[in-house]
Amino acid sequence: MNGLLKRLVHAGLGVALMTGVVGTATADFRATRMGARPRSMGSAFVALADDACATHWNPAGLVNEHRFQAMVTRNWMYDIADVLQNDALTLDLPGFAVPGLGKVHTGFGFVRLGLRDIYYEDTYIISAAADASFLQGLSLGVTGKVYRLRAPGYEQWGDPSFLGDDTGYAADLGALFDSGRGWTLGAALYNLNEPYLQLISTTVVSDPVYQAFAVGGSYLFRDTLLVTADLRSREGGWDDTTINGGTEIWFYDALALRAGMFEGHVTMGVGFQDDRWRLDLALETHKELGDVYLLSFTLRN
Repeated sequence: MNGLLKRLVHAGLGVALMTGVVGTATADFRATRMGARPRSMGSAFVALADDACATHWNPAGLVNEHRFQAMVTRNWMYDIADVLQNDALTLDLPGFAVPGLGKVHTGFGFVRLGLRDIYYEDTYIISAAADASFLQGLSLGVTGKVYRLRAPGYEQWGDPSFLGDDTGYAADLGALFDSGRGWTLGAALYNLNEPYLQLISTTVVSDPVYQAFAVGGSYLFRDTLLVTADLRSREGGWDDTTINGGTEIWFYDALALRAGMFEGHVTMGVGFQDDRWRLDLALETHKELGDVYLLSFTLRN
């Protein structure tokens, strides 16, 4: 984009974000772009959740990792020209998985969705998981989240009712059952208490960060081909659900090819790994808005 066009696009996007957030005093904070590997498989990850992304998808999955993991993810959203010039709408995700604090596995994370100097959604995350004592193969997990909403781009309008920022708190619950025979089942309930955030003090009715759920399953064929699917709600109710699915196939435990479908959008990706690291790349296609590009890098010790 040329400079003028880019400023117009950013201004329009900023207005759209602040109209959707400031005008209705709500924010999205949905965890649907957390990690290139889950996203490339259509975000059908609730029954897998076997890396540092488990803090977002299903905290119970933290028990599957027995090594320390440090992961960083970058999402560039909707415009490749801005991607190359570092001016795109971005989503950043550093995350950590820490095994073996007694019987408890823990995870930590931070997420920022933002348009530079205009709008930010920040999420601070801590998760814990352990094996259930009453059923072999079952693990349970919980996540605590702090949401912080800011729209510095709105300050230029001089609105005396503009609060500047707001903070909310939420919790997730997760369960995962590993049969030990190649198939798994998972379920998660997100934002149990539906926190409300607002940036305008005069807002009469504000919408919550919606409660949502996901249930799903996966199957691993001959230790090579993984198939996964889930049913996921968008605003907590059964009347607004989507079915997502994906596949992953590994070659020589070093190269993975992935594909999926999320809310009618095709996703695909590739992964490379060694014993100590993994690099994941993903693409999500959007005909109307433009594509989304994701990169995740994980260190394992």
